[in-house]
Amino acid sequence: MTTTAGTRGSQRLTLTPTGPDETFASKVYKGLLILLGWTVFGLLMAVPHVLGGFDWPNVINKLVEYWAWALLTPAILYVDRRLSRFDSRPLLHTGIFLLFSAPFSLVHVYLTAILLYPDTHIWWNPIRTPEFVTYYFLGGWLMSFAIIGTLEALRYYRSYLAGQMALERAERRLLESHLNTLRMQLEPHFLFNALNAISSEVISNPELARDMIEDLGALLRLSLDYKDNQEIPFSQEMVLLEHYLAIQRVRFGDRIRTEFLVESEVMKALVPCMLLQPIVENAIRHGLGKRASGGNVAISAVRNGNILEVRVTDDGVGLPHFCDIENAEGLGVRATRERLTGLYPEIVSSFEIKSRSVAGVEVIMRIPLRLAGAEDHGTATA
Repeated sequence: MTTTAGTRGSQRLTLTPTGPDETFASKVYKGLLILLGWTVFGLLMAVPHVLGGFDWPNVINKLVEYWAWALLTPAILYVDRRLSRFDSRPLLHTGIFLLFSAPFSLVHVYLTAILLYPDTHIWWNPIRTPEFVTYYFLGGWLMSFAIIGTLEALRYYRSYLAGQMALERAERRLLESHLNTLRMQLEPHFLFNALNAISSEVISNPELARDMIEDLGALLRLSLDYKDNQEIPFSQEMVLLEHYLAIQRVRFGDRIRTEFLVESEVMKALVPCMLLQPIVENAIRHGLGKRASGGNVAISAVRNGNILEVRVTDDGVGLPHFCDIENAEGLGVRATRERLTGLYPEIVSSFEIKSRSVAGVEVIMRIPLRLAGAEDHGTATA
């Protein structure tokens, strides 16, 4: 189990063991890593005494010197943890640590001397030759500065990573808030249009209005069920669209014809909730609704590599010649474009709208192909 403890904004990860065996194994593992690290450092420092002829006493001296630091490392780390309360005041933290460096260096001198004492070839042992106490002390003091610098660098690196994670979380929350705002704009916009359509039929055809209200109620219930989901399977998105189309069929009758060309493979693909409805609504209201004979709306979804490509085409009146597509779109189209751009920034052309060569408008939406139920919602592979 992992717990997080912080002091004045600093955060540290502490392993809380679940049993004594795990605690002992963890300590042994960390101890071996510390010993291995200092051994490698000692061997590197001993390289000059190997290249000019193997000088065993000096090689042993270097290894033992850094093994002594390995024995002192737990105490140094303990002091570092105790000083964590001053993490918000780095100068004070470093100053206190520097005060501890002198006694640590002195302890290191005599610990090294004790470990080297059995080897009589090392005549410069501080116990045998007290004149070398200063030599060992100054060398150990410089090493303690290096240790303190390394610990401070690691502390700043951890703080940097924590700051980056906090920034990413804030950016993600901001993006989610923006996407939720866009979706909240879409739903009242759709509801307002649907209620207007129903109100126009209440007096002249109350039975028709009642059927439209039933479909609207079913659509709103589903919308509430998915209110916490940015993405839903394409099959569920089609159910939402069917309820909306049922309202339009009741209103327009045979004037509105729909066609679906959806590969069975992509029915489990994850798509933004309420992706199709505003685009289809835009096609019916501005494309087909203006024609006495109505027209066709075709929805297709195919896999293109690791991309799900969704197209909504109509054979309505098309875009006016003077229309600025980028700036003159309605709320539904604009909000859908912004949602796709926010959800899938890695897709360069996630949303396109253009006039068809024959008649009408074509909207193309590209989404990373991810299947519902796949582990971690990973990208589908061929």
